[in-house]
Amino acid sequence: MNFYKKKRTLLVIFVFVLFLFFFFYPVTFVDEEDNNIRIFSTGLTKVIFYQDIEHSFIEKSIFFYAPIPFEEFALLNVQNSFLLRQNGDTLIQRQSNDSTAMVYFKSKNTLYNYDNFFYNKIWLEDRIVQSKDFLENISEIDEPMYILYMDQSRSFQVLPSVYVVNSVKDLVHELSHYFFGYKVKASSTDTWHEILAETNSLLFLREVYPEEYLKELELKKSGFYDEPYGESVISFMERLDFDKEKIFDIERYILNNFDRLDDKRFENLVENIN
Repeated sequence: MNFYKKKRTLLVIFVFVLFLFFFFYPVTFVDEEDNNIRIFSTGLTKVIFYQDIEHSFIEKSIFFYAPIPFEEFALLNVQNSFLLRQNGDTLIQRQSNDSTAMVYFKSKNTLYNYDNFFYNKIWLEDRIVQSKDFLENISEIDEPMYILYMDQSRSFQVLPSVYVVNSVKDLVHELSHYFFGYKVKASSTDTWHEILAETNSLLFLREVYPEEYLKELELKKSGFYDEPYGESVISFMERLDFDKEKIFDIERYILNNFDRLDDKRFENLVENIN
């Protein structure tokens, strides 16, 4: 009799532990229907999402089920799922780990295509060609890229392949993060990858839109931008004499020799070059 009681007790404990596990590390299924991302979960799901209705990043906890409405564009990062399934006709990128996100775009089937770039505005093609040619000074971009021109307050990248931009300058900046931030990882407190991305955008403007370059240079010198997007960029370029080839040399060296880099090692690299 005691044996069966112990067995029953162990079974109850096992089921309870299993319940707790799948509650805090749930199996999560995400799909999309009628302008809603629908999240189904076995428990408490922690998500970060962005959609084009509120135009902001939101972090929240979802119990078992929640819809997230959107109009044209939405991204979703599920932070604590033990098993994540993703589906949807407008899904253009899947989440593969905690640092990436799934992206839904309503006009997926009407995107234009150049080489391995997909984009939503026909006039973007010339800018993409220019940016691609410029960045090939560092290395080739050998994965499909989605370039979405959106009416957003700022540009941003959704690792690994989606780039939301609101200016030509930002296009080069964000695509630079494919190399510095994605191929070569940085921590959330590092700034070296932002300095390189912003440096590339300045070099691009100098080469293609010189008047815009001079305006941007003055804005950075005047303190218009928060750091590291202002004086830190100018300081880095000054140390390399504003020389494009010197800058590309150090960028190629980083890309070919590092999987991860921090600000201290980056500073040492720059000092050693000089």
